Amino acid sequence: MRSPGQDVRRGGWAELPAARTAALWTNITGFIGQTLVIVELEMRKLRHDPTALVTRSFGPLLWLLVFGQVFTRTRAIPTGNLSYTAFLAPGIIVQTVLFSAMLYGTAIIWDRDLGIVHKFMASPMPRTAFVLGKSLAAGVRCLPPVCVIYVVALFLGVRVVLNPLAIAGVFAAVVLGAGLFSALAISLACVVKTRERFMGFLNS
Repeated sequence: MRSPGQDVRRGGWAELPAARTAALWTNITGFIGQTLVIVELEMRKLRHDPTALVTRSFGPLLWLLVFGQVFTRTRAIPTGNLSYTAFLAPGIIVQTVLFSAMLYGTAIIWDRDLGIVHKFMASPMPRTAFVLGKSLAAGVRCLPPVCVIYVVALFLGVRVVLNPLAIAGVFAAVVLGAGLFSALAISLACVVKTRERFMGFLNS
């Protein structure tokens, strides 16, 4: 005859993996939700100040419409059968993603000076979720300038691969690359402490 203690122990051992799985799943979903909250906050900032998208498109447009056309006509750099604009367009995308993501570290310094970062640090939100949310938001912010580069390149006669899978791959690479560089910029901003030192580090 089984004792009640044996039934309880056996039931507890049977329920332990399920309880751990449920707790792990709750932690994962909570972490993802907290990360998406940071992304949503950054998108709200962008919605209230859409001029940031326009200003970030000036640099790529300048390179494509001015420098690209000048070097195409002078033929100073040999590019073979490929036009210089087509040769330049991928580099402009990389440059836009790199500088936009690295300059995102200055936004962290501004938020820290305003006390916004301290409020997040005092909340139960993990710091990893905060940094990851900021990095993903930086990647999303880089997508509109990339779309502008695509449209202008098509207007200038560049043969762009319009396969949806290829475009989705480029967008995924942009978000991933911008996220990695913005995470690096956030780490540097936490070390250098001030905007002057951070800008000096980027310019060096």
